[in-house]
Amino acid sequence: MPDDSTTTKAPPQSHLAELKREDTEATKELEKFGYQQELKRAMNVWELTAFGVNYMIPIAPAIIFGFILADSGGTVALPYLLAGVGMLFTAGSYSVMVRNFPLAGSLYSYVTRGIQAHIGFLSGWVLLLDYVLIPTVTAASAAIYIGQFAPGIPYAVWLVLFAVAMGMLNLFGVELMAKLGIWMVIVGEAVVFTAFFVWGYAVAVHHVGTGTLFTTEPFKFTSIPALMTATSLSVLSYLGFDAITTLAEESHQPKRDIPRAIYWSVAIGMLTMALTGYFGMLVIPDWREHIMNANWAATTLMQVSRIAGGPFFAGFYTAGYLLAMGVFNVVATAAGARLLYGMGRDNLIPKKIFAAINKRWQTPHWNIVLIVAMEYILGIALNVNDISNLINYGALLGFAMLNLAVIWLYYVKRKGIGPMALGEPKGWRPEAKDWFRYFLAPALGFLVIMWVFSSLDHLSLMVGTSWLIVGVVYTAIKTKGFRESPPQLEL
Repeated sequence: MPDDSTTTKAPPQSHLAELKREDTEATKELEKFGYQQELKRAMNVWELTAFGVNYMIPIAPAIIFGFILADSGGTVALPYLLAGVGMLFTAGSYSVMVRNFPLAGSLYSYVTRGIQAHIGFLSGWVLLLDYVLIPTVTAASAAIYIGQFAPGIPYAVWLVLFAVAMGMLNLFGVELMAKLGIWMVIVGEAVVFTAFFVWGYAVAVHHVGTGTLFTTEPFKFTSIPALMTATSLSVLSYLGFDAITTLAEESHQPKRDIPRAIYWSVAIGMLTMALTGYFGMLVIPDWREHIMNANWAATTLMQVSRIAGGPFFAGFYTAGYLLAMGVFNVVATAAGARLLYGMGRDNLIPKKIFAAINKRWQTPHWNIVLIVAMEYILGIALNVNDISNLINYGALLGFAMLNLAVIWLYYVKRKGIGPMALGEPKGWRPEAKDWFRYFLAPALGFLVIMWVFSSLDHLSLMVGTSWLIVGVVYTAIKTKGFRESPPQLEL
């Protein structure tokens, strides 16, 4: 028997060694799909959550608050709550698919492998429209607000400076974004919750607006169709959780951490946006007198901040808004670049350009350069309202297909993996107790999303459908009339 007094325990495994082990396991999982690890794994669950929340940006309602209010006829909180419920169903579908396919490419990769390659490409195609337009919205919006402080400098100059500066941050790599991301969430949430306090204090103490903190006034709307139209617009603010999945090849434990980050980011976003809608409406019960003023509608929460806290607080809120636009642009560009990377790697778009990785920074540099260029071109050619009206078409249609892909993978193809608790067996068939997670929740997500999709305005439906038709034609040419699968794609 050894002497217990001389027996020493082995030192605990260091954090660095644990991360290395996780990275090795994730890389082996990636290689099963025929891919090599090229992107740097640097993200943990909190950094992924920060990425998603930053993508949604806590101050996001400031962009479209007045438009949601006008569409619904009186409520902003309710559209955000309804949109959030729909996103929770879809978040569940994303968590299922990322466990099956922990790959960069997001929705494109999941629908391709869950349903069929051509449908996957078209899902990625419509979502690509959003990923290009979202950074443009942030760049154009920021340039307009910056221009108010320096009217002598043309809008085009601020636009190019903002787009290039944010693009450079992306070129320097995901690790830099990871380090900045959590701090930017803290700053953004601090601005938002400071606004809640100031708005609430003005209402409760100085009897501004409704004069009371507890009222049903912020939940009134004119009709169900009006509420659904407002809800369709609210979806724009929830696109962050989808962006998290584009970092599957840059996270230490994608199968565990990405689903957790998805749920956390949706929950945080829904709470923040609904509270913004509630407190904001407490300050402005007379909104009908102002909503026809285009400038007031575009800057509603700035007006709310001025009413509640005066010029100084309005300036503070505006500064927070501009900071949020910068962070949002960085993460939106990063997500778009990685979506292009996933499609380029499969040769669906020119591989030499879109799948190229910068050896120094390990980022898809040409994709970032392209998105920055598109920000400038579209920001000059279109106004912010026109761009904003086009964004949700691709997101909603893509989300609908993602929900359908879960059902298709498990109940039609029957090739989904089982729960982690069972060791993730392949070809696992859900039992009755698994019906909600693998069938009912995705089905409800699909129905809710398509209901909201039907409420999009005619311009969005027309332009979005035109973009989809272009994708159908391109896919037909690329695959010789759909007779061939997209090249280098292992289903």
